[in-house]
Amino acid sequence: MKFCKIYILRLTQRHKAKIFLLVACLIFLYPQKITDNRTIFCFVKEDCLVVALGSADNSYFLKNGQVAGYNFELITKYCKTIDREPVFIMEEDIDKRLHLLSSNVVDIAVCDMQTDSVLQLKNINHIFIENALRHTHWLVSLKNNGLARNISLWLNSYVETKDYKLLASKYNAVKNINRQQSYISKYDTLIKKYSNTIDWDWRLTASLICQESKFIPDVKSRKDASGLMQIRRQTAEFLGFDSIDNNEKNIAAGIKLIKFLEKHFANDSTINADERIKFVLAAYNSGHGKIDIFRKNTERQGLNPSIWADVENANMKKTHNQKSTSQQRYFLSKETILFVREILERYEHYKNFFQE
Repeated sequence: MKFCKIYILRLTQRHKAKIFLLVACLIFLYPQKITDNRTIFCFVKEDCLVVALGSADNSYFLKNGQVAGYNFELITKYCKTIDREPVFIMEEDIDKRLHLLSSNVVDIAVCDMQTDSVLQLKNINHIFIENALRHTHWLVSLKNNGLARNISLWLNSYVETKDYKLLASKYNAVKNINRQQSYISKYDTLIKKYSNTIDWDWRLTASLICQESKFIPDVKSRKDASGLMQIRRQTAEFLGFDSIDNNEKNIAAGIKLIKFLEKHFANDSTINADERIKFVLAAYNSGHGKIDIFRKNTERQGLNPSIWADVENANMKKTHNQKSTSQQRYFLSKETILFVREILERYEHYKNFFQE
């Protein structure tokens, strides 16, 4: 053992320059890996990256009910690399965006590079973002140098990829996108009318419809679901509707189904209002009977059956070979998990664009 130590020491001394060069090359070639220590990051909210931005220059907007935007997509892609959920605050006034950053309300403020108040800023990290429409900055507080450095390293690498070139061409090709859409869909009036009857936020209903049909009224599924809210005829009959072919009747039936599911889960006082929304959405997708089974299985595993995240964790199929037990007849499908998650994410964006 002593001989080995002496041999390694002599070898190190003899090739000291080569070893130094090798380490330097590793640092140069793999900066993301070396700086991927999240302890150097400082986030406003745990597990989130909070961003203030406006709708100018294709940065953040709605198109056919879907959320889009050059900076929106770029930030969303970056968040996946650092395992953080993006949270967007829409603020058209640039000075107010800067105030949100200086007040430690947001992690990043997206600003127009040519704005005087931005150019004069000091003691702040400027990360240059370029596209064919206009140059912008992602501004990050100096207190968060680790985050700013990581973003810069990621950008330098990402702009060389095919994925980035597709993203850039997507927004560079269209110069005049209708960014400030004054409606979510042409069915907003009907959605508001029937959502109000059950005290359900119309923007949440709109997000559900977007998920189900993308606001295309003649869509039909393999499970015999049809219309804007994808109602099955069997379900419509149960709810007292003899026809759901008409858009208004389809929305009315969907709202009545939401009311039925709300009442079902409201019978359990351990489920709070926010969690109940998640259970209603999950049941809208897979049926309240299955959700009740999943909740019982969650309780058997020692987790909280009134917390949707616990129900997710307890009932997901962990491996391809995992089989259902006699006590667990089903696994929670990935479709239902994404159904709930994507509706709620889109709902948060709708709240940015439209008042209640």
